[in-house]
Amino acid sequence: MAGIDKLRVVLFALTGFGNPVLEALLQEPRVKVAAVFTVKYDQPFPHYEERQLLELCHERGVTCYYGVRVSSDEGIALLRQHSPDLIIVSTFKQILQENVLSLPRLGVVNFHPSLLPRYRGPCPSNAALYNDEPVTGMTIHYVTDKLDEGNILLQRSLPITATDNDGRLRQKLAKLSGELIPELVDMFANFTKPAGEPQDHRLASFAPKPTEVDGYLEPTAGIDTIRRQMRAFNPLPGASILVGERRVAVDRFDLFRDNRPNGLYETNDAIDVIHASQAIRLYKVR
Repeated sequence: MAGIDKLRVVLFALTGFGNPVLEALLQEPRVKVAAVFTVKYDQPFPHYEERQLLELCHERGVTCYYGVRVSSDEGIALLRQHSPDLIIVSTFKQILQENVLSLPRLGVVNFHPSLLPRYRGPCPSNAALYNDEPVTGMTIHYVTDKLDEGNILLQRSLPITATDNDGRLRQKLAKLSGELIPELVDMFANFTKPAGEPQDHRLASFAPKPTEVDGYLEPTAGIDTIRRQMRAFNPLPGASILVGERRVAVDRFDLFRDNRPNGLYETNDAIDVIHASQAIRLYKVR
């Protein structure tokens, strides 16, 4: 757009949520992506098939840094070199210090995959699935010195379907993130800083990072609890069930009725858990 100043954006992001956000920013004619700060992984992205954000940056000719602590002297020097008007965060795993938050004139905004103030914290999609929420969403809010408490700029809901596990839900939320970029740019296009809407902190809840133990399935917990664990903790940290002295990893399930006595029934491919004529078939990881 000749003759019109572009919004200089620096993106802090990880592979996954960061990919659609970067793609959308690069398609936005009112934006100049000055740089991306990310992480380089030695393994494939674990939640669903996705190439590394680092590779996408190289392909699209975007300046990219990895392994840099952005609040360090090195990080601040690089940020000042790129003079961002706005910093966008789309999952990053670094706590941003005041020297970063105060650097861009329009502030720092974060894409958080829940309907804030519900499910603040690192893993809201796991929590939403475990709690059988019918809907989740994406919230764009200002980053402050308090976790996920900044004023809300945009919020969109997303239905959770019965077939969603955490990997599929994250992929849908990542796609939604990219779709919100044009509206976010609208809010900052005149180089003014919108106030946003304060959160109602009385409604806040927290979503911690699940551990391997959270995915340990207990037949005595009931079929419904196992179903919720299977959805919430696959593909990460993964679900497993103890069969004798073996812990067997399982990643998919079917629900059905079965009149066999309560208990576990193992085949080559699956483990059936039966309780009061309700059954869940847990498919072994292959």
